[in-house]
Amino acid sequence: MTQPNITLRQLRAFLTVAEHRSFSRAAEQLLVSNPWLSETIKDLERQLKFQLFVRTTRSVELTDAGVVLSSLAARVLDDLDSAIKAAQRTADRDGSVLTLGYTIGAGLEVIPWLLRAFAAEYPQRPLRSVEYDFTDPTAGLRDSSVHAAIIRPPTGLAGLTTLELLTEDRVACLPEGHPLAAQDSVSVADLLKEPIIAAPKAPGPWRDYWLLSDYRTTPAPVVDEASTRDGELHLVARGVGISVTSAGAQRFYSRPGVAFRRIRDIPPCVVALAWWPEHTAKVADLVTIATGFKAVADQLADPD
Repeated sequence: MTQPNITLRQLRAFLTVAEHRSFSRAAEQLLVSNPWLSETIKDLERQLKFQLFVRTTRSVELTDAGVVLSSLAARVLDDLDSAIKAAQRTADRDGSVLTLGYTIGAGLEVIPWLLRAFAAEYPQRPLRSVEYDFTDPTAGLRDSSVHAAIIRPPTGLAGLTTLELLTEDRVACLPEGHPLAAQDSVSVADLLKEPIIAAPKAPGPWRDYWLLSDYRTTPAPVVDEASTRDGELHLVARGVGISVTSAGAQRFYSRPGVAFRRIRDIPPCVVALAWWPEHTAKVADLVTIATGFKAVADQLADPD
């Protein structure tokens, strides 16, 4: 029996029509003409030797065979996309450019040292760094647009390999003149009723971690969102609300109008280098360099 010569483009066209139940809307999404899309589906049906859609002047519905094909074909294409991404990660083991992502505030101590040390040790290996704001706390790891990233867990990404680089106290950012700013430190309970600035919503537990959601029995009283550290502290300085961040923010983002107070009864936050296991060979040299940062981190924690 001769197998039909079906292309991925035909299958994607079919699935788009099946999703929208409309040739015109599918053509608009695919950026193709209606006649091209209609002929593509007809050609697919000719090769399969069965009808995929029942077309009327008012509607487009899947046949029983079309329902079966749409379900199975969607899984096949998802598996194919996953296979392509896995193959791309494997191909990254060659000597091409290494891309390191980092989230705002997480790489302030780490990134300059890491880039200098890597360049000194491997002068022929290009290393590119990319900054990400709070809309992507995984710094490009979620969609594998980077090979490794400097992040502050938790990210909610199962299967990541991580190397802890340093820990820092978590601090409350308070408007100057706030009653809590008169204290040397604050407790979690002191903060739970305060209006709070949040990071933009994103997949994973990162936003809730900084909202102290694990300590709450009701949702946090979020009054605004900020995608950058400067935006966050600007809102705090205006008196819109408080925020929770790392102690490093006091060193690098200190400004008039904002007081930083250590949260005394909460575990510290972590800065880590993270990567997918598929990229281990690609990032091995970077991991070796990053391992040496521990001594630097200890000096930062205890400068005396």
